[in-house]
Amino acid sequence: MIAVEVEKLKPGMILAQTVTNAEFVVIMLANTVLTNKHILILKNVQIPEVQIKDEFDLSKLYQLALSLKSKTSSFTRDFEKIGKLAAKIFEEIKNGGEIKSAVSVLAAKILPLADNPASINYLFSLSNSVPSLSYHGERVAIFAGIIAKWMHMEWDEIKTIVTAAFLHDIGKYKFPVPFLIKHPSDLEGMELQLYKTHCQTGRDLLQNLKFEEPIPTIVFQHHEYMNGTGFPLKIRGKEVHQFAKIIAVADAYDRLMAERPGFVKKTPFDALRLLAKEQYAHYDPFVCMPFITTLKDHLIGSQVTLSDGRTGKVIFFPKDYASLPVIRLEDETEINLNQNPEILIVEYLIG
Repeated sequence: MIAVEVEKLKPGMILAQTVTNAEFVVIMLANTVLTNKHILILKNVQIPEVQIKDEFDLSKLYQLALSLKSKTSSFTRDFEKIGKLAAKIFEEIKNGGEIKSAVSVLAAKILPLADNPASINYLFSLSNSVPSLSYHGERVAIFAGIIAKWMHMEWDEIKTIVTAAFLHDIGKYKFPVPFLIKHPSDLEGMELQLYKTHCQTGRDLLQNLKFEEPIPTIVFQHHEYMNGTGFPLKIRGKEVHQFAKIIAVADAYDRLMAERPGFVKKTPFDALRLLAKEQYAHYDPFVCMPFITTLKDHLIGSQVTLSDGRTGKVIFFPKDYASLPVIRLEDETEINLNQNPEILIVEYLIG
């Protein structure tokens, strides 16, 4: 591998090492194939140089071995195919077209991905730096379907949740791309008020397109919080539709996994910490707990890199509802990250 100044990067180059900032927060993962948007992100967060794979790294033998090791190639192909259909649906919305039958077809294609629990790991390995409503909707639909399955919901209910999750942000279809790039927490004033209109716009649009309940209601309520501090109605607890609560968690998880200028991609361990913290105020614990518990199970065995440079493997999570794991380091010592909050997980590889 070779060090290359960010100003000299070109699309198509492949990162040889994960990029972190001064606080050891992951900005971009190793093996990312750089696009112009990736390069812009690196410039915006003021990374001076990165490690790029050289000709030896990219030899045919190396690429063949990498391909054989990949667990995500089949998933990626399916995800991209569905993403193209999803993009066409959003384009039809802009043109005033009919989408009901197309959405039904798309939901049927998403369901097998949501039925595969490994999808939650595969999605992390994909770059999602493009501020696309269609791809965001696809990812949230997969996450919501996985959560619903882990909650042991009926298949017809899961199908409704997946459909509503794909459509949850459809009210943003007129928003310009620069607006979509921004993280909601960065909005204020008129921009924040505009952002808050997308729930009602989405509900009204779906009602006009004759989508059956509860889908319009779910889309309308997906930003409501358990403590009544959400929007648009500030309703709380049992007033919020159960399916909207599931999509709220899936949406929050996907936003943490996103790459965008000024907001660096987190790891599933960051998501565990956030959901454990907010599962009573913002999110329904009856949704969060099955998600957190099962996600922990899927993270056991993962190889991780810590912010102090040490590497190891996730061996278990303490049973006292702790949100962080115990790591066995390469020297066979163990470290409980709940007791060492200053040490962060900056990279992980699927176990």
